[in-house]
Amino acid sequence: MPDRIRGLLDYIVSQYVVVDEQKDIDLNAPASESGGEIETEKEEVGQRERERADALAEPFRLGLLAAWQARRAGRGELALDDRRPDENAMADALIRFLVSFDLAESRTEETEPLHYVYHLRVNWDRLAGVARSVELDLDAALGQMSR
Repeated sequence: MPDRIRGLLDYIVSQYVVVDEQKDIDLNAPASESGGEIETEKEEVGQRERERADALAEPFRLGLLAAWQARRAGRGELALDDRRPDENAMADALIRFLVSFDLAESRTEETEPLHYVYHLRVNWDRLAGVARSVELDLDAALGQMSR
C-alpha cells in the first residue's frame, strides 16, 4: 500500500509542485531568455522536484499516516517537533506537498530559539479528492497501513 501513497505524492508533484514552479519560471523569465532556455529550465525544475519527492517520500508517507491516526484519535492537528529529526522530516514533507497547495494548513509554536513545533491540519476532503485522481481510496489505504 505504501506504493499507492507514493502514487499520490507523485501526482501532487507533477500536477501541483512542478506546474507551480514552471508557471513561476514563465512569469519571471527575462525577455532576453530564449524559449529553449526556458524549456530547459522547466525540465530541470521538474527533475529537481521529483528528486526532492524521492528524498521525502518516506517522511511524507509516515507524516500522512500520523495525521490520519491523530484524526482517528479525535485530534484535529498533528504536532511535529523540529528537534526530532524524524518529525522534522515529516513536517518538511507535509508542508512542502500539502500545505503549499492548500491540502493542509499549519501553524508554528516556538519551543526555544530557532526551534518549533509544527501543528498540521490536513484538509481530508480536499486531499481525498486529489487521491481519487489516482484511483486511491485514501482512508482505506491509510487504514491498511495502520495495521
